[in-house]
Amino acid sequence: MIDAIFSSEIYQILEKSLNAASQQHKLISNNIANVDTPGYKTSEVVFQSKLQEILNNKDKNYFPLKITHPKHIPLLPDININNIEPETITRAETTSRNDGNNVDIDMEMSKLAENTAYYSTLAQLMSLKLTMLKDAISEGRR
Repeated sequence: MIDAIFSSEIYQILEKSLNAASQQHKLISNNIANVDTPGYKTSEVVFQSKLQEILNNKDKNYFPLKITHPKHIPLLPDININNIEPETITRAETTSRNDGNNVDIDMEMSKLAENTAYYSTLAQLMSLKLTMLKDAISEGRR
């Protein structure tokens, strides 16, 4: 029973988003730490755009074709929250300095502040969902 509750879509989205934001925080911190390292290229996590794409496609009304043979090709890919994972990419295409380093400290500090606020919001949402679950279990009695 409890597994069914925590495997619901909202908990999966919050969990994966929290993990991606945590990973993003580590990468931003690493970028900041390497601001003076010659040849260092910034890294970042790609997750929110993937999540947005899945959530946008979920809202569309479509009728997937029934596959009756293993060699049939499905019309649409299986759109599922479980299929997305954060992806780390390295931005090597830009360099604004002679030493080959492309870390813009102002941009990284801005990303760090944004990611901190994003993570905090996700954590508050998860806490709220757990509080609601606790209230439902205790039938509203405290």
